[in-house]
Amino acid sequence: MRMVGKGIVGVLLLSSLASVGQAFWIDAFVDHCQRGRQKNVQWPSPYVCPDRTYAHAPFQTMVRNGWRRQNLLGSHHFNEDSTQLTQAGKLKIQWIMSQAPQQYRRIFVESSLQRETTDARIATASSFATEAGEQMGTGGFAPQVFATHIMSEGRPAATVDFVNSQFRDNMKVPVLPANTAGGQTGQ
Repeated sequence: MRMVGKGIVGVLLLSSLASVGQAFWIDAFVDHCQRGRQKNVQWPSPYVCPDRTYAHAPFQTMVRNGWRRQNLLGSHHFNEDSTQLTQAGKLKIQWIMSQAPQQYRRIFVESSLQRETTDARIATASSFATEAGEQMGTGGFAPQVFATHIMSEGRPAATVDFVNSQFRDNMKVPVLPANTAGGQTGQ
């Protein structure tokens, strides 16, 4: 009888321990279900916002690259024999300082094969921008000047003028066709 009593107590003890263990797993399962429900209620917001950010990132890069090309000073903006700005270069810097949106007022200088030439062009553009800023009344604000690997697609104004003047000089004179006899055409 004693053995039977110990067995019943052991079974009761094991069943009570099992109910404690089951309570833990039941609580864990309920927590898991509640977290899943909260995620389902928030869906798709946690996933859409990062996706939108990643989808918009290339467009922001394209805009920055477009402004970098727009604010680019090429080799034709500097004199050939020195690093002094041409009139076109001065006008380009003035345009950047007065017309470009504030967040895109940066000047980019096309890199030369010689590092010294590039550094001298950057210094020239920076000093002109500082002087122009004082004259324009921007409060001493001068845009930052950076070297870039982008190549300018522009050409010197003299080359463009030559092509246009040759086109004008070689144009045929506009003349009406000769009048045919009898006024009949296309027989």
